[in-house]
Amino acid sequence: MVLHLPIGSLLMTFLLLLVSKYQKVGLEKAIRIGVDFSFAGALMASVMGYLLSLDEAYNFNTLKFHFWAGIVTLILSFSLCVVHRMKAKENLFFGSYILTLLALSVAGHKGGQITHGEDYLSTEDLFEETKVVIQKDSVDYYNEVVQVIFEDKCVSCHNANKSKSELRLDRYDLMMKGGERGSMFDAENTEKGRLLTYINLPKEDKMHMPPKNKTQLTEQEQWLLTYWVTSGAYLEPGKSKFLEEKDLKSNVLSFLGADEKAKPAKKSDLSKLLALGFRLQPNALHDNLLRVKFMKSQLTDNHLETLIKVKNQLIELDVSHTNFNDDMATVLSDFLRLKVLRMDQTKITDDALKLLNNIPLDVLNLCNTKVTHQGVQNLLQSNAPKTLYAWNTSIDPDQQMQLASIAPSLIHFGTSDLFSEKLNLSAPEIQNTNTIFSDSIALVFEEPQVKNIDIRYTLDGSEPDQNAALYKGPIALTQSTLIKAKSVKEGWLDSPVFEQMIFKNRHNIVDYEVNNDLDKSYSISHHVNLTFKGNQSVLFDGKKGKRVYRGTSIEDAKTWLGVVEEDLEVEVKLKEAEKISHLTLSMLENLDMRSMFPKKIEVYGKPQKGKYQLLQSMSIAVQPELDERISYFKDFTLSVDLKGYDEIKVRAINHMTFPDAPVYKKLSKRKSWLFADELIFW
Repeated sequence: MVLHLPIGSLLMTFLLLLVSKYQKVGLEKAIRIGVDFSFAGALMASVMGYLLSLDEAYNFNTLKFHFWAGIVTLILSFSLCVVHRMKAKENLFFGSYILTLLALSVAGHKGGQITHGEDYLSTEDLFEETKVVIQKDSVDYYNEVVQVIFEDKCVSCHNANKSKSELRLDRYDLMMKGGERGSMFDAENTEKGRLLTYINLPKEDKMHMPPKNKTQLTEQEQWLLTYWVTSGAYLEPGKSKFLEEKDLKSNVLSFLGADEKAKPAKKSDLSKLLALGFRLQPNALHDNLLRVKFMKSQLTDNHLETLIKVKNQLIELDVSHTNFNDDMATVLSDFLRLKVLRMDQTKITDDALKLLNNIPLDVLNLCNTKVTHQGVQNLLQSNAPKTLYAWNTSIDPDQQMQLASIAPSLIHFGTSDLFSEKLNLSAPEIQNTNTIFSDSIALVFEEPQVKNIDIRYTLDGSEPDQNAALYKGPIALTQSTLIKAKSVKEGWLDSPVFEQMIFKNRHNIVDYEVNNDLDKSYSISHHVNLTFKGNQSVLFDGKKGKRVYRGTSIEDAKTWLGVVEEDLEVEVKLKEAEKISHLTLSMLENLDMRSMFPKKIEVYGKPQKGKYQLLQSMSIAVQPELDERISYFKDFTLSVDLKGYDEIKVRAINHMTFPDAPVYKKLSKRKSWLFADELIFW
């Protein structure tokens, strides 16, 4: 709006000027308002454009032509406001307006090139012959598929003029090089590479690509990119990929617009189906495909003969709760476009499943039928549908387990033990953002997403069970407490146990000192430096650090205290130390930020006369599994007896470099950070 409104205003006002000049219509007031409004809009657009140019993704050498053309346009638009107020300067005003529009055109065109590429508005395509897309058996996967997707959804932010995260997707060699986060691909585990990880994140996730304010990838485009990576085709640019696999051929030809489109069914056939008791629904606008459901209970040969007449349009068929049997099922082999087939509560057996070997089904319903373990197993091995429902069949629980091992993500048996695992409740969560209090605190659990869930909790450290307290409202606490809770519901598996330490700040700290060099400055992006100097107070401010990740704001990052290549060491002077029995240090681990938990925490005490003595220590094991996009927070609590000690030293031992463990293989031998946000005595 800020960019295009002044452009429209300048053009509209020029139209008014032409009407006034050549039709002798008095529009001076309207023109005055128009040029003033256009200048105000141009000024705002220039300011916001300058702020956008500070983004590290832009190179000023690329922007400078557009930048100066925009400044000239702003100056000329201001001159229009001045000249229009001068008497007898109509010709000068008209000439100035022409110059302003020329400058606007140049600035707009250069801006378009920055956003859309150097060939923006190129006339080359006007002289190209129209390409005729024909059926094909092979494809240059990168150039004909992947690059087309990138150009449409990604290149506007990752090109020569604007390369967010230093990533270029307009050229194969630069794409393979990756960006500031490294390569987009993981050769050892292709599904864990950054490209597939980011496009499959929830849309609300800040790392989701494309960003939620941009046009999103379609399901088909996601499938094509996933295949490109997991098949290893990303390593072979320019090499033809033969379309031998059924799903691959279908998706590629559809993407290229070369798939065979179904012709519309005859109106007479549709009318007869309706008269026979079928319900018809179109699949999508203009694709001529049909979703069909039989609404009665008794099918005859006449029904099936009429159904065959729309075999080329049939994409979904529902014959549930009818007399449909193995003999009738012979018609299924003709329905090659069929994607969804529902045969619940029918008389079919394994013989009907043999007729599905050439049909690429997405969904198959077999509930309350006489299909057996052998029939379903043969189908899964020869032509598995993407999702299969087989509740209440002749398949016993042991056989269900065996089938689930063949296809764990697609087969559903309803009330079996396998299905109950899918009904596992989520652990409860508390609304309180800060778990440190001075006098009292009221804990409030989030409203469960599933109805009629009970939350059982304990405050004594024991595991919650059916006899534990039932959550009915805010829980008032006046002392440091470990709360454990879980969600329970009849017919569902209990949730994992939620566990959170709630701390009462007794304000025992008289003085403190951090024995680390906090004057160091660290470059976190172009021309932006971060230092933790003067940030010692975050360890004792009674506030938990913000959830941070690489690329977070400096304000959020400075809710933590970070050190690298050294141990974190804090000396504290206490009052009433004899009343303290525990010490807790809150830490952060985030691989994307190169931070990890310490390998050890040590507590030293110093009597009034004497040296520091080791009182307690805790060794911390390396986490077995980590997601590099997630920030892990943990409170490390040590039991301590501080009687006789009024000065305490706490040391978090840094690994210094990431250990040689599988979970850290990408960062092995690199420098490791320690991040702490709260040191609590209680």
